[in-house]
Amino acid sequence: MMKKILGIFFISLLLSVNAFAKVGKGELKLSKEIMTEFLMYLYGASNPKYSDGANKKNHPMLMTISKDGKSSHYYYCPHANGCLDDNYAFKSIKKCEKRSNGSPCFLFATKRKIKWKNSINTKSKNIKKKLLKEPYEIAKIVQELGFYDNDISELPGINYDTAKIEEGTKITGKQDNYDYPSLIASLSVTHKDGWKDYVEGGSEKYKAWVMAKRKDNDMSWSFEADNTSWNDVIKKAFNRCSKYIDQKPKSYPNKAICILYYKGTTPTTDNEKIKTARIYYGEEKANAFFEKYPYVLNKKIIAEKENQQSSGIVSQLKELKKLFDEGILSKEEFEKAKKKILN
Repeated sequence: MMKKILGIFFISLLLSVNAFAKVGKGELKLSKEIMTEFLMYLYGASNPKYSDGANKKNHPMLMTISKDGKSSHYYYCPHANGCLDDNYAFKSIKKCEKRSNGSPCFLFATKRKIKWKNSINTKSKNIKKKLLKEPYEIAKIVQELGFYDNDISELPGINYDTAKIEEGTKITGKQDNYDYPSLIASLSVTHKDGWKDYVEGGSEKYKAWVMAKRKDNDMSWSFEADNTSWNDVIKKAFNRCSKYIDQKPKSYPNKAICILYYKGTTPTTDNEKIKTARIYYGEEKANAFFEKYPYVLNKKIIAEKENQQSSGIVSQLKELKKLFDEGILSKEEFEKAKKKILN
């Protein structure tokens, strides 16, 4: 009788360890690779090493992730009737920590429910099975929960039928042929969606598009459109953009400011960027920012063009001098041609 009680106690202990495995807490940020692995986990992506699960979609069981967001491990169940509980959570944590270079691992998800607790995901978030046909929407949920800060449109595509990564495709699965300015075209889907609203959303006379560079090289953006005046819409766009910096100052470079990038659909010049920033932030703060972060200006491009022009002039003068030295041009002809090149 005592052996039976001990056996029941031991089984209960195993189940309780698995059920109450260390659930992650804190502001976890997934790397692109681990974000991709989480999507594969949700789809039950198979591992060809194991014949039971090879070449088919399976049932996600649980996933563990390291605290630094750079390592993970997951189990799936290849059987329709489910898999026996064999303390998988404890095993998965150990396997994850073998890969994590010392970063501790915790339970991130069970089945399709995100268990990790942060300031946004205070209760477990369930990913509905029907969303598997829209991987971009799943990625957006994970991002909105605060677990992923990078551009989700750059994640790879996943085949719904096979749960395989589709090389050469993006998670959006769509081509966007909208005619964006080159700067907006280089940014995320949210920037592009915002730009469409900005351009097509109304017939207002004045429109201003403002952005601030983040530490992660992404850009926060805001715009304002109205029929009042340029000064009014620019100020309102700056106000909205500056709120983003005030709310999360650690996400931006030191003493970050917002920059006016477009008036209507026309890119602003360096002078316009500097002038509007000085009006809004004051000369001292604006000047200090432009000195420290000159990448927001076009001066580098202008300097390269000037260097190219200068190189072309030198080449022409050398050719002209050669013609003069060879006696092909007279001194008068040489001076006249040189003056024309220099002017």
